[in-house]
Amino acid sequence: MTNRPYVITTSIVLLFAVICFSLSPTAAKRAKRLFSSLYTPLFKTQRIAQSTGEYLSNQTISREALLDENAELKRQNSILELKLEQTVPLSKENRNLREQLKMRPRPEWNPRLARIIGRDPSNWWRSILIDLGANDGVKIDMPVVAKTGLIGRVQEAYPNHSQIALLGDPDCRVSVTIEATKETGILKSTGETVYDPTLVKLTHLPGVTLARPGDKLYSSGLGEIFPRGIYVGKLLAIHSRPGSLTTTATVKLSTNTSQLHEVWVLMP
Repeated sequence: MTNRPYVITTSIVLLFAVICFSLSPTAAKRAKRLFSSLYTPLFKTQRIAQSTGEYLSNQTISREALLDENAELKRQNSILELKLEQTVPLSKENRNLREQLKMRPRPEWNPRLARIIGRDPSNWWRSILIDLGANDGVKIDMPVVAKTGLIGRVQEAYPNHSQIALLGDPDCRVSVTIEATKETGILKSTGETVYDPTLVKLTHLPGVTLARPGDKLYSSGLGEIFPRGIYVGKLLAIHSRPGSLTTTATVKLSTNTSQLHEVWVLMP
């Protein structure tokens, strides 16, 4: 006898479920609308009660509390404005660093950002100083690049700074490949480099070369210093001589190092 109410309730629920599952899609939609209309007044009553409670609680807040809250909001607003002013230069620097990261270094190298802290007042020695040194893991012969391409190698590594030999310096020769012809040559300094740091000489090209002004140059990967595929510059002029076994060319480097402020040291 004690289980009879539960049996009746369970039977009613099951019957109701069977009826709901047997309804056609149209009838099911009508049933949903009907139940929704039954619950809508309850929801409205709840919202009204909640709004009334908030109104009554606000009426009980004293004027002094409101003034204190207003003063706190003003203080927080002033702090946020101050932080916003401080983030403006950081945003500019962040955009600059993101542009730097577009260089897409090869997977086997780990780029480390360094700031230029000194440079040769003339172009004779073709070198710069950066704020990373041996204490940061910098070693001699590590490649150094900018977002526009290869610029040189680490020549000397001191504890807290390093000297970088730039392209065009006699101590920084690099083997390059002409993208269009797959011919290779060696970049060297020239007399014009002293007056224009972006002009260097390309030697050891074949005597009969297919290269043309405007062809792009990339590091060839020959040797143990510079990885393959880093953009270097483009051919400016071809200097060929009849009967010669080799051809030379003038190259316009991709990067004017006198305008740089940050560089990347490629660490293994």
